[in-house]
Amino acid sequence: MVKNKAKIYAKALAEVILAGNAEDKKVTDNFVKLLVKNGQEKKAKEILNLAEDMVLQKQGNKKIVFETARKATASQKKELDNFIKKGDITIEKINPELIAGIKIIINGSKQFDASLQSKLQKIF
Repeated sequence: MVKNKAKIYAKALAEVILAGNAEDKKVTDNFVKLLVKNGQEKKAKEILNLAEDMVLQKQGNKKIVFETARKATASQKKELDNFIKKGDITIEKINPELIAGIKIIINGSKQFDASLQSKLQKIF
């Protein structure tokens, strides 16, 4: 049931953002006060993530996480730009456990895993 409440709050926040009122400090302050009043402040991160997903989906955009073992070089970043369109949110994460290669995660679902860690796991 708590998850449903988080979705309800997220939907309300997403609607405010899509209406173009998200920059209004009063709206933001009131939303935070509402969460505190209803004891949902501990769920704020979950609510924000859900609202972000809803806004991105409604706008036809994606959240793309590029996970690599080491910091990507300029030429690698240029290649990654082929996956990105205007409005997409991109996050670069360094995960030394990958050993080498890359994982590309779109909207929270693993889409492509070309890491050495993945290849080793398949062997063993």
